[in-house]
Formats: sequence, structure tokens, C-alpha cells
Amino acid sequence: MIYVSNLAAGLEKGLDHPSFLLEAVTPFGGEVGVELFLHYHDEAYRRRAQSAAEWLGGLPRTAHGPFLQVEATAEQDSAEQAYLFEAYGWAFETAQRLECRDMVFHTHQRVIWEQEKERAQHNCMRNLEALLAMGEKYGVRLLIENLGIQRQGISLFDEEDFCRLAEAFPQAGCLIDTGHLNVAGWNVERVLERLSGRICGYHLHNNDGVADSHRPIDEGTFDYAAFYKLYRRFTPKASLTLEYADGGDVTPPRLAGDAQKVIDGVSGL
Repeated sequence: MIYVSNLAAGLEKGLDHPSFLLEAVTPFGGEVGVELFLHYHDEAYRRRAQSAAEWLGGLPRTAHGPFLQVEATAEQDSAEQAYLFEAYGWAFETAQRLECRDMVFHTHQRVIWEQEKERAQHNCMRNLEALLAMGEKYGVRLLIENLGIQRQGISLFDEEDFCRLAEAFPQAGCLIDTGHLNVAGWNVERVLERLSGRICGYHLHNNDGVADSHRPIDEGTFDYAAFYKLYRRFTPKASLTLEYADGGDVTPPRLAGDAQKVIDGVSGL
């Protein structure tokens, strides 16, 4: 399944104009759907998310968990942890209402320093375990996403750590973000082969290998021709989501054109 993320319409305004997303996916007759960011911090955004079914109709849809003002490495019994659980409780309920079976999970948002890495990993894994149990009650599976795109500090989960994290939680799925792979410098083939039985989806975008700019797939240094071959070899059933940042050159026709490129690429055309 192919999806277009509502990030392309704006990080916090991505549900303001559903016509933008509909124009991009409608030409595919239900073969391309929408990924919905389920932000919690803004009441107006929450209302738009809760009413998204009205314009989605029968389109396929999937969810991205909250990450703005949410921190998955929150300490036990802290206000930050309480807010994390509150935000995800709403997101799970909304995802269930929208009939989204999967939801992407970010392991952290804040800067991580070397001396706190072990504790931050512990906190993240403890909170993830609680969120997985919460999601099970709503019939929504979390997909753990690779990050490794920090501008300061260190990676909370480097390539080896991330693979171990994904393997430690068999009740979760795994989502590989290709742009994040490119910035982090991970070995693409090694990651896809090791996690081939766990990867449920991908975020597709491109960059210069330095900044996580979420540019279109043909604007950057990530090799999509090579990726498509690895996809067919290791994860031919995983979903693929175009997750572009908004901008004047990211238009519905361009999204539709790139969705077709992805369809052709993974089909070997």
C-alpha cells in the first residue's frame, strides 16, 4: 500500500485543506491512501483529525503518533510521562475511530547526551512497553521508527541499538525512514536484511545526507534505484509513505507523480 503523509500540506496545518491531499491520491482509485499525523497539543488540530473520516471516505489510511511537545524518554511518574500517555491515549482512540491499524512511534524528540544515553533508553523502552499495552486495547499496533538525525548530542538508538530495540518488542512493528537512514549513515542493506521480518512500512523522502529536509525522492543522495531492489528482496509487502515537507514545489500533481514512480520502482518497472 502507498500513502501520502499530510506533512506535505504542513506540519501543523496538514489537515486544514483536505483538498490538497485528495487531489494527490484520488487519481489512484483507492490504491493510494493518506498518513495522518495525530498531533495532540493543539485543540483545533485534534478536532480536524477527529473529523477526518468525513473527507477520507473509503480511502486507505494509517496514523503517525504524536511527537510535538511529547517525549518518549520521560521519567517514571513525571508530568512529562503523564502527558505522553494522555496524548497517546487520545491518538489511539482517534486511530481506532478512523480505522487505522498502525501508528508510527518516535523514540525521542529531545537532545540526548552521552552520559544519559543508558537511562534515556531505559525510560523509552519502559514507556514503549506501556504504550504497546495501551494500543492493544484499541487494536492499534505501534511501528517503531528509526531516527538518528540529531544536530546536537548523540543518537539515542544507533543502528545496532535500533535493531535490538525492534527485536526486543515483537508485539510492535518497525518503520524504516529512508531519509533518516541517509542522514545517520546506516547500512541500508544490513538493516533491511536483519529486520526483514519486522519491517511493516517505510517513510520515503530524500536529503543531502546532512539535514533531514524531507525533500522529494529524486532530490537528494539516497539511492532509490538500489532501495527498490532491496525492498523487493527483503520486504515486498511493506507499506510505503511519501513523507515530504511542505513547500511551494510540493504540489498534489508532484505527489501523485512520485507515488506512481514508487509503484513502478517497487514493481521493477
